This record gives sequence, structure tokens and C-alpha cells, in this order.
Amino acid sequence: MKAHIIVLLFLITGQCFGQTKPKYIFFYKPYTDSSETNLYRDTIVKFDFKIQYENIKAADMEKDVEMAISNMDYRIVAISGNSYLYPGLEGGYKTNKDGTKAFIGLAPKYEDYIKKYGFKVIEGTSDSINPDEPPLQQLAYEYAKKYNLKILEKMSAKK
Repeated sequence: MKAHIIVLLFLITGQCFGQTKPKYIFFYKPYTDSSETNLYRDTIVKFDFKIQYENIKAADMEKDVEMAISNMDYRIVAISGNSYLYPGLEGGYKTNKDGTKAFIGLAPKYEDYIKKYGFKVIEGTSDSINPDEPPLQQLAYEYAKKYNLKILEKMSAKK
């Protein structure tokens, strides 16, 4: 009888205090089909657009930066569109000779950092929008912007 009560309490406690699954955010290495996650370990979990959206929405960006640094991953996070965009590191606009304005996707002061450490891209981001999918692009942009500024802050403090 005592053994049954102990087993029952164990099961109830595990469910009440929520055995939560890790929140994977999927990235891919630019110009490859290699995929990885923010948890730096092998996983059998496969990319799913809606789960990616929910996991980014619930992400603890500061914890993700700490995890990256502890795994010696100093890469910037990019999103995909017409080309790669590095949220938070944009260079604004420049005026061309003909008076038109051109967007600068990466401020020159960050070019050396990207050359040294590289970047990873949030999987599922794109310049095409599917109305059947959640609005991942804007959410991913905001996450990447905060992440990038935080990792740059931490890396400059290490010097």
C-alpha cells in the first residue's frame, strides 16, 4: 500500500509541477542544409513552423545568449528574406548619387565581427509569407535584434 501511495505521489507531483519539454529554436548554417538548435545537443525533434513560432515567442533570450557563450558560439543571429538581415546591426540608409536611398543591411562596424564569428539563421524565416502560418518573420526579427545586441554587449565586456 505504501509503495502505491509513493508511486501515485510521484506521478501526481511530476504532472503538477510540469515536466516541461525543452524549447528548441531551430537555426540553419548559411549556404548549407545543416540544421541546429539553441540547446547545443542532438535532438530527434524536427522543425515545425508553428512550434518554432511558439518557442521563439516563449524564448528567454538572455538565457539563450548565456547558453551560446558557454558553448563558445559567438555568432550573430540573422533572418532570411531577399538576403540575410542582421537585426539590430543594420546600417540605416545611404543616399545614392541619383538621390535614391539604399538600405544598408549591416553597419560597417559589425563586418569584422561577422567575419570572425559568423552567423546563424532562424529557420522558417523568409521573404515569402504564407497566410496559413503564424507571423514568424516579425517575431524572429525582434528576438534576433535583442539577441544580437546582448551577445555583442557580452562579448565587448569580455575584452
